[in-house]
Amino acid sequence: MHRTPPSPGPSRAARPGAAALASARDAAALGALTAFLLLLVPLLLPLGLLRPLLPARAASAARLPLVWAAYLAGFSLTALAGSLRLRARRAGPDAWRLLTVRAGRRFRLLAGRWSGLRFQVEAPDPLPDPGRPVVVLARHAGILNTQLAITAVTAVLGRRPRGIAKRCVALEPGLRALLRGLPLALFRWDRAGRAAALAELAAQGRSLGPDEALWLYPEGTNYSAARRAGSIAKLRAGGRDALADRAEAMPHVLPPHLPGALAALTAAGPSALVLVCGHTGPERLLPWMLGPGYAHGPDDRVRLRWWSFGAEQVPTADADAFADWLYDRWEQLDRWIAEPAARPSRHRTGDLDPA
Repeated sequence: MHRTPPSPGPSRAARPGAAALASARDAAALGALTAFLLLLVPLLLPLGLLRPLLPARAASAARLPLVWAAYLAGFSLTALAGSLRLRARRAGPDAWRLLTVRAGRRFRLLAGRWSGLRFQVEAPDPLPDPGRPVVVLARHAGILNTQLAITAVTAVLGRRPRGIAKRCVALEPGLRALLRGLPLALFRWDRAGRAAALAELAAQGRSLGPDEALWLYPEGTNYSAARRAGSIAKLRAGGRDALADRAEAMPHVLPPHLPGALAALTAAGPSALVLVCGHTGPERLLPWMLGPGYAHGPDDRVRLRWWSFGAEQVPTADADAFADWLYDRWEQLDRWIAEPAARPSRHRTGDLDPA
């Protein structure tokens, strides 16, 4: 089997044995993670206290372990503990959405206190009509991608997230706990798994509800200079030289893949609102992954911005026209990433607070 669909909390009532096993696993993970973090305290406490006093390069190097510790203590522990409570009382979808919001908020609070990481969000203006389904095409920047995705959908848009992901995301215990109550489908990322994922995106687009948002990453994987070069080489090998030339001119993003985005948007139909979401910052915590043409910027800030389009503005009826439209959006993302982080914005900004 190449698909591993998560089981939302309420449906597990029909499988008490499976629900009990899942709860036991999450309880064990909660205890193990708590013990692990307690063991790290003697190392992380002095690191956090000394980081503001360190030279800039050393302070940047210290930020990565502190952000990861804040993620485990804020997001993962909250998700694990909350999922145990929600499954015990067979809570509905809204409770799982609010748990996701709470876990994301606690991570951001701890990350700010321990590592100085800040979040700057430019929310869609106006926010999507509650009566319309939403499809989000997002940049795949790097670490924290999945956490940012489900937090942005639940907190900024106030919707239930839908989408697909690689099975490896379930290795993180907090995300695995949340996926028991959120309708995301997991796949092995081999050839058969990718084909199944494409069919799943189309199916989710057709069934997308007015209180849901389908989130997908057209780039397909985390950004790195090596992956970017490989993706451009594949475009040239496939005879898509015009798209490869455009991708060469975008040093901050991977060239987007067309089939998944086109399948989801075509299936969602004319009632859907299309949001393009850009975020930057987490990838700079791993500077060795970035190429020489990647713009320098602060590694203590996560920026997130949305662009809105009606379905009628997206040319899904013609594959070549859709490719041009999607590459136009990615060129816009590339320019935005290169902008100075402190540049004033005409858009409403703030933290990832609930919509």
